[in-house]
Amino acid sequence: MIARLTLLLMLLIAVPALAGTVEERSIPSPSLGTSIDIRVYVPNDTATPLPVVYLLHGYGGGAHDWIGGGAAQTTADAVFAEPGAVPMLLVMPGVGNSWYVDSQKYGAWERALLDDLIPAIDRLYPTRPERAQRFVAGLSMGGYGALRLAAHHPATFRAAAAFSPAVFEDVTSAADFPDFQLRFFAGAFGEPFDPALFNRANAFAPLREIPKDLPVDFYVMTGDHDGLGLWDGALRFFRAARGAGHAVELRVRDGDHEWRLWREELAPALRWFGTLSGPLNER
Repeated sequence: MIARLTLLLMLLIAVPALAGTVEERSIPSPSLGTSIDIRVYVPNDTATPLPVVYLLHGYGGGAHDWIGGGAAQTTADAVFAEPGAVPMLLVMPGVGNSWYVDSQKYGAWERALLDDLIPAIDRLYPTRPERAQRFVAGLSMGGYGALRLAAHHPATFRAAAAFSPAVFEDVTSAADFPDFQLRFFAGAFGEPFDPALFNRANAFAPLREIPKDLPVDFYVMTGDHDGLGLWDGALRFFRAARGAGHAVELRVRDGDHEWRLWREELAPALRWFGTLSGPLNER
């Protein structure tokens, strides 16, 4: 018995667990007139078509953020190795400080993601291209992007996860924001800041317009000591989405606006996406 256990242990050591790979690509974007820099995590199990998670970076970040600070590769490897896990493709685009909207300053980033990037990913990789198998997640500015993309485009995304999202209710003037937040908007909503542009792009109003036959679920996490005060918008979005009849998960973590929380929250979010991607949800 001891000899057999020793042999089994030696075999396990000699055959390391297969890990996913990360690819760097540049996707042509007619909407922007340039290319989109992306990183793509490809799980080791590509024998069957894969659901896709679009993983969005925050302000000042880029396509490399989730692989570096976010440890997305090692996290995905561990999650997808769990019994019953659903392996997924993770697509991480670099969008600058565009806030994932079409704007005069940064270009048509919303259109680029929807019309150029998503179709390209479905051509280049063995994906499951139906909306029931497509998800979006992000941190801070990317959390705003994830929530608004899913709320505005329920025919494209099944669910969204937002970590410390920089999300706010509609406003009447620039004075509704502290000066530091206006600096973070960096011209994405007009220069000077245009409340009408901001409100049209916002994630709150569309919540009540999402068709019942295109259910969108939301997962929102915030740190209770968020130094930018973004816990307030996260809680407001939770209440608004729940009030509009959507399924919403809320996580309030002990922490600031920090990578530690975002790294730790990625694994449960990936598992949550996996629960939504089964056959019963293919609508």
